[in-house]
Parts: sequence; structure tokens; C-alpha cells
Amino acid sequence: MHDNISLEKKAQRIGESWNRFVVLGAIESYVVQDNIAASWKRCISYGLNPYGALQYRLQNEKITGQKDLIKASRPFLDNLYSLVKGSDFMVILADPKGTIVKVLGDPVIKQRMKSTPFQEGVKWCEIQLGTNCIDLAIREGKPVEVFATEHFMKDLHSLAGSAAPFYNAHGDMLGVLAMIGSFEDFHPHTRGMVVASTKAIENQLRYMEANRSLKKAYKEASTIIEEMSSGLISVDAAGRMTTLNSVVCKLLGINHEEWLGVSIEDLWGSDCIFLQALQEEKDFYGKEINLQVNGTVCRFSSTTRIINDEMGNKLGMIITLWEYKTIRHLANKALGAQASFSFKDIYGSHTSIKWAVSTAQRAARSQSTVLILGESGTGKELFAQAIHNASSRFKGPFVAINCAGIPRELVESEMFGYEAGAFTGAKKEGRPGKFELAQGGTIFFDEIGDMPLEMQAKLLRVLQGHNITRLGGQVPVPVDARVIAATNRNLLSMVEEKTFRLDLFYRINVITLQVPPLRARGTDALLLAQLFLKKTCSQLELDFVPTFSEKTKKRLLEYTWPGNVRELQNIIEQSVFNSNGTEVIEEEHLPEKMLRLTHSKRSLEEMALDSQESRHIRVALEMCRGNISQCARMLGIGRNTLYRKMRKYNI
Repeated sequence: MHDNISLEKKAQRIGESWNRFVVLGAIESYVVQDNIAASWKRCISYGLNPYGALQYRLQNEKITGQKDLIKASRPFLDNLYSLVKGSDFMVILADPKGTIVKVLGDPVIKQRMKSTPFQEGVKWCEIQLGTNCIDLAIREGKPVEVFATEHFMKDLHSLAGSAAPFYNAHGDMLGVLAMIGSFEDFHPHTRGMVVASTKAIENQLRYMEANRSLKKAYKEASTIIEEMSSGLISVDAAGRMTTLNSVVCKLLGINHEEWLGVSIEDLWGSDCIFLQALQEEKDFYGKEINLQVNGTVCRFSSTTRIINDEMGNKLGMIITLWEYKTIRHLANKALGAQASFSFKDIYGSHTSIKWAVSTAQRAARSQSTVLILGESGTGKELFAQAIHNASSRFKGPFVAINCAGIPRELVESEMFGYEAGAFTGAKKEGRPGKFELAQGGTIFFDEIGDMPLEMQAKLLRVLQGHNITRLGGQVPVPVDARVIAATNRNLLSMVEEKTFRLDLFYRINVITLQVPPLRARGTDALLLAQLFLKKTCSQLELDFVPTFSEKTKKRLLEYTWPGNVRELQNIIEQSVFNSNGTEVIEEEHLPEKMLRLTHSKRSLEEMALDSQESRHIRVALEMCRGNISQCARMLGIGRNTLYRKMRKYNI
């Protein structure tokens, strides 16, 4: 009873100050708190009538956006309400704008206060409802109380309210919790109860946010693991598999549910390299390993990483696996082991070059070994790349080996690769050979006639058995690569001289392709010269393309082109440089070696040409097994012309 009298006296004394302010505009600062006085002054500036009816507007939009706020707050709202249930107080939750989103109160209390807008969707803002604890808590960002006659509107003088805002971990206000009821039932601990509840709500919201972040992080990690191009296994400190992505399950031919939680020892045995790495707590990177997959030995590249906690205690290990052919594909892309030329890059109108292209196109539809014959500079590798790109292996690598350019002692390691420590100076992780790099594609042996005799025997075994063994290795590696070989030498003569194996000759000479020399291609020299001229001017970024004078054209047609197309390209580049920006490439712009030709030298060259032509016809006849019609087509000449030349050279 004593408390009620005290509360009534307090309300009466503040009410007297309220009357004084409303009538005279004067503030009794020793009675009215500063924040309340400031609010009253704002209300006057809004033009509010303190004796008027309460003006409010019910928000039309639904409060669905506050579902998380209500969900997180509800247990604490219920707990707080249980402490005041049966009294004249209600528990109210409002959003950061002051709009009520939840009201808890006895039906009797709600009925008694039906004239006061305690409804979900009502915005308790100072500009409409005057001084109130919800708006004041939002403005000041801290717990507040508004007691009885501290309310600016007379219709609220029977109420007392305590409110406190609450925030997320980033300091953003999420809402306001308030207890509002009859001032006669007001208790000094009301504000403390509200503050304690808001702290509990903040903790709950932080927990929910942390839980969402954890789920999001787990989802992101799971997505990343599944989107990896490599296989991934995580194991705990005991070696039990705790994560298996779909890639590794496919690589190893295992079922995720069946092997999750099983030790890697059960999968690969007690001596497996991963178990050793885990026990010794040693990482390794990009190591080539052999693993049993469904009873077959398969080669992988693997990396392991030991996981430790902040105290250095071992938690487990991450294992990544790449199928070795994937590594080879990436390595080939990085090293440029791709064919860049196709048949559209082979120019010429002469019958001989058209026949060569036609033969190559038919060869591209086959998987048989191709032997390309032709002088140096005729474009044998261009034909090899075109065959690869027109074949079913065009998506695979194109790996070239220049048999004449590799030191004799390195040929075997270049072709077949080597294991770690195979010889002094070998890389510690080993190295794949050209055959492994060419898996699924084409391997091109340029100048195969220069391959050492002992390597010819090893190459023959690969072509027959379709597998290789690295230097220092024990496990055969299956190879699937189409072989294209090229040479400018007479392999049959080398067979007779016992410098080339006859069995290897028959193995590589399944489809024979003769690339004609430039001097046997009629006016193709002028056609190619014009193409090289345009290309050179484009590379030099010239504003125009010069023309050839008639004398220059004559020189180009008369020259015997010992270096063939490669030499022609070089001479055109020299001529453009020598012309120094003139619009016509004259005879004097050609290299000096072409200008020094004399009649006697020309006669000597003609004799040399006769010798080369004789040898050329003999090789062609051997390849065509004496078939005159086929040989004439290959050489791009008529049958009568071939007979005449055979008589001339006593063939």
C-alpha cells in the first residue's frame, strides 16, 4: 500500500510539472529528467495536442520479415511474461522502427487497454503518440523508463513502461523489448528484467547467426570439394576416411557410403604410402604413385597435407589424387604439346601437293602408323599436325620428338621417362616420357632415320606391345598413342647399310606419304611467296603489301630451292627487310646467293637435280611396289613422262 501511495505521489508531482510545461512552456529540471524534457519539447514542435485523442496508423505491410526476430526472441518473451503474468503489464516486441511485432498479455489486460494502441503493426513513434518508452529507447540507443505523467499525451498518463534495445554482433539495432502497464503496478526492477532479457536475446541471435555462418561455410566447403577436378579424401588421426568426394569415388571405383569411416589401410593395405605419411606426419606434393583400382595398377599424382590443431597435435590428413592422364593433359597444354596446323594451312595448286593432301586426309581417317617422306623444309610436320587434327584423336596431345636433335644418351629417357633416382642428375620426383605425354593423342618422330640403332629395337617393342617401362621402373605403363614418323633419308638404303632395322621399317611404313619438294611444284613457289609476303608485312605492321617485279618472279621460279618451303619463307622475309619500305620488291632485294647464280653453276645444279630426281623416282617406285600409275600420281606427273624419265635415268 505504501508503494502505491509513493507511485501516486510521484505521478502527481511529475503531473504538476507536465501541467506547468503545457500551460507556460516551462520545465522544472529538478523534477523532469533531461531526456523526458527534450521529448516534450519535440512534441510541441510537432504540433501535438497533449489533450487530444491518440493518433496512430496500423501498418498495412505484413511483418513476415521479422520471423527470425520473433523466433529468436519468443522464449525470452515468454519467460519475461511469466514473471508479470496476472499483473497489469504486457510484454511487447518492436522492430528498429518502433513497429510492434509481438504482444504478450492477459486477455483481461488487453481488454482494459483496448483504447491504447497495443496492436501488432502499430508504430509507436513520438511524432504521433508523443513521449513513450519504445521510441525513446530507439532514439537514445539505451534502456529507458517513461513513468505515468512523463508521457506527453494525457491518454497515456495511466501507464508506465521500461524498454531496452538489442543489437547484433555488428552493432546494428535489431529491435526493442518493452514492458508496459499500469503505473500503479510499476516495480523498480522492471527495467533490469527488460535489460536482462535483451541480453539473452542478443546471445540467442548471435548463436543463430554463428550457426547460419557455420552451415554456410560447411555448404561452401562441400560445394568446393565436389566441384574440384581432383579426387579428395580426408582422414582422421587414426586413418579413417571422413570425407570422400565424388571424383575420388569415381577414380577408385568405390561407394561413398560403404567406405566412409573405414581406414585407408583396409583400402590399400598397411604399407600404403598415405598411412606412412600420416604416421610420420610428412607432407608430399605432386608425387607419382601406383594404386590398385579394381585389381588393376593405375598411376596417379598425389599430394598430402597433415592437419594439426593450434597446439600442434595431429588431427588428420588431406589427400588429393589426380588421374595421371589429367596431369599429362594439363602439362601438354602448358608446354604447347598441341597441333596448331590443319589441312587448310597447306597451300598449293600443283597436282603433286594436291595428291599428298588427299593421301594425308585418307590417312587421318585411319589409326595406322604413317611414314612421311620428303626433303628438309617441305613441311612434313605440318602434314603430321594436319593428320592429327583431322583424326579422331584431335582432342588429345600432339607430341613431337626430333630424333636428330636429342643427344644419344638422352633418347631413352626422353621417350620413356624415368623414375626417381634412376640415374645421376635425375629429378627426385621422376619424369614422364614423350609416350606418356602423348596418351590419347599422336606422337610424331621427326627425322626417325637419325634414331640410334639400339633405340630402334626399344621403339619396335613399344609399337608391338603398346606399353613402356620407365628407366629405373618396374611397372609397365600402357600407352595409347598413334605414331607418325618422318624422314628425309632413304630408309631402304639404310636398311641395306644395316643402319635402320627392317622390322621397324615395316612397322612404321603402313601408310606412306610423299611430300613433294618445292621445285617439283611448278608455280606454287610464287603462290607461297605471295602468302609469306602478306604474313611478313602483317607481322611488321606495314601499311601496304609490296608486289614482286617480273624479274623477281623469274628468279623465284628458276631457283632450285634446296631448303624448300622453309627457305622460301626465309628469303621472302629477307627481301621485305632489304626493300626498306618500297612498293616493289626488285631483283636486287633478293639474297645475294640467288643473285650470284651463273650459267655454269646452274648447269651443276641441273646435274644435281637430275641425281635427286633419279633418287626420288626410285624411292617412289619402291613405295608403290612398281605400280607405274600409282607412282605417277604420287609424283604429280603423267605415265608417259614417268616412262621417259625412267629411260633417261636407266631405271
